[in-house]
Amino acid sequence: RCKPGWQGDLCNECVPYPGCLHGSCTRPWQCVCEEGWLGSLCDIDIHPCAEKPCSSNSTCIETGDGRYVCICEEGFMGKDCHLKKGPCYINGSPCQNGGTCTDDNGFAPYASCQCPSGYTGTFCEIDKDDCDPNPCFSGGICTDHGNSFSCHCPDGYTGQLCRTRISTCLSNPCGNGGTCHKNEEGGFECICKQGFFGKTCNYMNKTGSSYIFSPEVRHAQHYNVPPNTFHRSVHHQQRELLKITMKETIQNSDPLLNKSQLICFIVLGLLTCLVILGTTGIVFFSKCEVWFANAKYSHLLHKQRSHFLRSNNGEELSVNIIFPENIKLTNYSKNYTAI
Repeated sequence: RCKPGWQGDLCNECVPYPGCLHGSCTRPWQCVCEEGWLGSLCDIDIHPCAEKPCSSNSTCIETGDGRYVCICEEGFMGKDCHLKKGPCYINGSPCQNGGTCTDDNGFAPYASCQCPSGYTGTFCEIDKDDCDPNPCFSGGICTDHGNSFSCHCPDGYTGQLCRTRISTCLSNPCGNGGTCHKNEEGGFECICKQGFFGKTCNYMNKTGSSYIFSPEVRHAQHYNVPPNTFHRSVHHQQRELLKITMKETIQNSDPLLNKSQLICFIVLGLLTCLVILGTTGIVFFSKCEVWFANAKYSHLLHKQRSHFLRSNNGEELSVNIIFPENIKLTNYSKNYTAI
């Protein structure tokens, strides 16, 4: 298994630089050019004139860096002398309105013009009607602008050629928080929030009724509409037929807390109580441990005092009591401290 940069059955062949065409290597990743080639990839011929790149009996001269220069014969031009000085060069371009002069690289007997879009004629002198035939789709109206045109698209379509159909809901026609829904016929309908009505939910209803308006579907659903509002709506919507489909009173009685919120509140309350009880227990446990230790030590002092008094029959003795560390003498009575 060869190390990187070496190859062959015995791993004794170096790997040249990737892309090295006419070169070799003595160490990995080299590109030592063969005779007659130049460049980092050995892809530049030192003798380019050997391939006779100059046409039309022109003279090729090597510059020494792999390049060449052509000295063109009379009547020819270009890098390789492949362009003849034809009518476009000798007489100039006769083309108008940005037309391109062509003469078959100088070999054509006369010049011709390649016209840009919107112009025609021998010398591109005629303004072509770009709207004939009409390039606009979906019934769009075409307008010619010299070498260009534009399309005026009907409602519901967009794009340079009116090919793209747009949704009327993209422009958010429903106001006051209304929801827009596209119907099958290309129109839209607005589902208004409570308290608003109209085609685009732009009218406020003080009684809190809800409406659904559509430009194609000529009906509206509402609730709790007073008589004066009904007559005003019929008079305003002369081109639409307003139908009352149902009449009811909607009352929203939302609870203060829903079920999930109540469960979370109870769980948090129980956790808080457990934390408080645990903390209180730890504090009282440490206090009780000190109290029990003091009581036990006090009992031992009573017992030792009684033992010494009985064994010596009233003789006066001196007793040294060594208190443990962190024991406060104020915790015991004067009788104990005076032993």
